Amino acid sequence: MQNSLKRSLNSSTGLLLLILLLIFLSTPVWAAAPAPERTVLTLELLQERINSPIQSEGIPTIDLQQMIVDLTSENAEFRDQFYQQLQTQLNRSQIPLGLDLSDSLIQGEFSASRLGLSTPLSPGNLSSLLSPMEQEQLESDQRFFPLPGEQIPSVTVLRGPLKIEHSRLGGIVNFANTFFLQGLEASEAIFIQPGNWSHTRFGRFANFSGAIFGQEINFSQSTFFNKVRFSQTQFRGLANFAGTTFYNTANFSQAEFEALANFNHTQWLQDADFRAVNWHERSLWSNNSFFKSLLITDATWEKSTTFRGSKFQQPVLLNNVSLFDQIDFSNTSFAPQSYLNVAGLSFGSEQAKIVGDTGEIGRLLYVPTLTGNEDVLHNLVFNFRGQQQIIDANRLEYVTEYLRLQQLHHCLLGKESNSCLSRRWVTNALHWLGLSLILLLSADGTSFGLIFGVGMVAIAYFGLLFWLLDRWRRRYPQPIMPTYLETVYMLGSFAFISCIGIITIFSTSEQPGLTLLCLGIILLPMPLLLLWQLYQQGRYHNLIDVTYFVEDGGVRQLQLLIARLPIIPRFPFFRDRYLPILWERHWNWLNYYDFSLNNFLKFGFNDIRLRDQHLPGIITTLVWYQWSLGILYIALLLWTLSRTIPGLNLLIYLK
Repeated sequence: MQNSLKRSLNSSTGLLLLILLLIFLSTPVWAAAPAPERTVLTLELLQERINSPIQSEGIPTIDLQQMIVDLTSENAEFRDQFYQQLQTQLNRSQIPLGLDLSDSLIQGEFSASRLGLSTPLSPGNLSSLLSPMEQEQLESDQRFFPLPGEQIPSVTVLRGPLKIEHSRLGGIVNFANTFFLQGLEASEAIFIQPGNWSHTRFGRFANFSGAIFGQEINFSQSTFFNKVRFSQTQFRGLANFAGTTFYNTANFSQAEFEALANFNHTQWLQDADFRAVNWHERSLWSNNSFFKSLLITDATWEKSTTFRGSKFQQPVLLNNVSLFDQIDFSNTSFAPQSYLNVAGLSFGSEQAKIVGDTGEIGRLLYVPTLTGNEDVLHNLVFNFRGQQQIIDANRLEYVTEYLRLQQLHHCLLGKESNSCLSRRWVTNALHWLGLSLILLLSADGTSFGLIFGVGMVAIAYFGLLFWLLDRWRRRYPQPIMPTYLETVYMLGSFAFISCIGIITIFSTSEQPGLTLLCLGIILLPMPLLLLWQLYQQGRYHNLIDVTYFVEDGGVRQLQLLIARLPIIPRFPFFRDRYLPILWERHWNWLNYYDFSLNNFLKFGFNDIRLRDQHLPGIITTLVWYQWSLGILYIALLLWTLSRTIPGLNLLIYLK
C-alpha cells in the first residue's frame, strides 16, 4: 500500500514538474528578463555617483545610467544643484571625466552651457583648467584666430565623453556653441522637443545612429572633425545642417527625413553616405562642396531636391534611386573624374525629372551596362526631350547605342552567351558593323559637327583624286601635267580643307582616332587601288589631251542636284550644252572640288559631269563609287539634322 502511494506521489510530482517546465518554455524571453526600472535621481544619489566614478572604456565616468532626471522648472532646486555639482566636478578634475546618462529619462531642458567649461577662443585667453593637449585641440576651431577688431568668441567645452544612449530627453536640448573634446554617444536616443546643436564642434566620434528627433533639430554651422553616424536616424521635424563641415565620413544610411532637410552650404571632405535614405519632404543641397563620393544608392526622393551651385570632385552614386519629384543639378561644377551614376534609377511619377544645364547634364549621367538599364535610359531621354534639351537627349541615345555596341561585341566574342542565344552570329556581326559606322561617323545621328567634318574630308579627298586623274596623265613623250602654280593651289587647298575637317572630327567625336580609321577604310583602299591600276597600265585612248569633265554651259548658279547622275546624257540636244572645263584658267582647280561636291552632296555651283566618250572605265568606277557613298552620306546627314534641330522632324517627339 505504501509503495503504491509512493508511486502515485512520484507520478504526480513528475507531471507537475512537466507542466511547470512547459509553462516556463512558453513564456516569452523578454518576460524572463524584464528591463531594469529607472531610479529617481536625488541629490544624495547624485553626490554618491560623483564621488565614486566608474571606469568606462578606460575613462573615469560619472555613472548616471537608468535614472529619472527631473530638470523641470518645478524642480528648480534640484536642477541648479545638478548642474552646479556636475559642472564643478567635470571641469576641475585633473583627468577628463565622462558622463554616462544612458537609458535615462531626462525631463526639462538639457543644456551643455551649464555642464561644460566656458572659455574664450583666442591665443592666451584659454582657461587654465585645460591641459596643453586640450588647448591644442581647441586651436583647430576656425574661430580661434579672430581678425583684428572682431569680438573674441567663446565656447562651452565638454572635456570628457558624453553618453546618452537609449535615453529619452523630454525637454529642449541645447548644445549650441559647444566643443566636444571627446566622443558623443547618442545611439537610439529619443529627443522629444527641438534640439539646438548649432555652431557645435565634435572633436571625436559622434554617434546618433537609431536616434529619433521628434521636432526640429539644428546642426547649422557645426563642425565634425571625426566620423559621425546618423544611420537609421529618424528626423521627424526640420533637419538643419546648413553651413556644416564634415572633415571625416558622414554616415546617414537608412535615415528617415520626414520634414524639410537643409544641407545648403555644407562641406564634405570625405564620403557622404546617404544610402537607402527616405526623403519624405524637400531636401536642399545648394552650394555644397563634395570632395569625395556622395553615396545615395537605393534612396527614395518623394519631394523635390536641389544641388544648384554645388561642386563635385568625385562620383555621385544614384544607383537604384526611386525618384518621385524633381532633382536639380543646374549650375553645378563637376571635376573631370566625377559623374552621376544613374544605373537602376526609376521615375516613380509624372513629376519625376532630372534638371540640369543644357549640353552638360547629359554628359554627366553614367550607366555601366545596357543590361537592366534600357528603361532607365529611355526614361532619361524622354525626360530631356520633355524639357526641350535635345542635346542631352541625343547624348543619352548615343550612350544607349554605344552600350548596345559593347553588348554585341561581347556576344561576338562569346562573353555574353546567355543574352545572345536567340541571335545568329552573322546577324550580330552585321548589326555590330552598321552600328559601329553610325556611331563613329555621326555619333548615332546626334552630332552635326562630326558628320560635317567627315563630309569635308571626303569631298576634299575625292576632289584631289579627280584633279590628279584628269591633270596628271603622263610625262612622256609629250607631258600632260598641271602647272606648278595650279599644283600649289590644289595641294594647299586640300591640306587646308582636310585640316578643318580633321580638327572638327577631333573636337566632336568621342573616339576621333577610330573615326579617322573608319573613314580611311572607306576612302583609301578601293580608290587607291583603282588609281594604282590606272597609272600602271597607262592611258592610250583618244582625246588624251582633253579633260574628262564637262560642264553645263547654259547655266552657272548655286543649285541642288538631287536627281543628277555623274555622266552626261546621250541625247544630242543635251550633249550640245556640255562643254569641257577650262584647263588653262588659273582657277580651274576649283572645278574638281565643285564636281566632288556635286557628286557627293548633290549640291554645287555648276553642273559638272563626266564625258561619255573615250573614258577609262576605272575613272567611271571611281566616280560612281563616290556617288554611292554620297547617297549614304546624305541619308545619314538628313537623319542627323532631324535629331539635332528642334522642329525639323516632329515625329521624334512622338516616340
